[in-house]
Amino acid sequence: MIRLLYCVIFIALVYSCDSNTKSTESKESGNKQPATKKNSDLSDHTSNNPEAKDTINAPATFSNEGFDEARKYELLIETHICNPNYTDTVTDGSVPCSAKFFRFFEYNHKRELDNAFMLQVKAGVNNYPYRRLLIFTREQGKLVLVNGITGYLVSQISRPNEIDDLIVGIIDDLGNDTFDRYDVLLRYKDGKYHIEEAIGDLQGKFEDKKLKERATRMIKKRIEEKKLIF
Repeated sequence: MIRLLYCVIFIALVYSCDSNTKSTESKESGNKQPATKKNSDLSDHTSNNPEAKDTINAPATFSNEGFDEARKYELLIETHICNPNYTDTVTDGSVPCSAKFFRFFEYNHKRELDNAFMLQVKAGVNNYPYRRLLIFTREQGKLVLVNGITGYLVSQISRPNEIDDLIVGIIDDLGNDTFDRYDVLLRYKDGKYHIEEAIGDLQGKFEDKKLKERATRMIKKRIEEKKLIF
């Protein structure tokens, strides 16, 4: 009887140790599992892109430290989008020519910044409620607006012609304080940027080919109707 009792106790101890070991292994294995990426996260547009090494993500922030080059300040004044004589008493919605409200990006590697640049504009500038991406080129000595985009630059992809493809987030105000965002690929053709395809929206990327084609048609129509690219 005593021997049987010892056997029962021994088996219980072995089972308890084995359960603890499996539990520990399960926890450790769980800690090693990769985090699941949310469907709404569209920040990584290049994970399946063979040209990912040639893609540069665009910072969405503005600077409180001023421009790193004096010519950027001069170019900004030339666009007439800011007020070089701004004071705290100005009430017309204009803003100073400052890096707090504007950020420069190059897109045409065949030309200097002075002759081709993109300007990311902070929401609220000149009473415009959304962020804007303005693309300029110099023709016959004067800056010309190539494209205006209601939205912001997400990333740039190098092209053999040295004019980058752009991935931009288009902001669509649906009313009642509701917004949508369309991430689209833009390609430079015939002197300006055009939509090549839709990449995704707030629900996620368009991974399926047919879904992407259908979404591209619908989003193009929506953008044209609301003049979100002009």
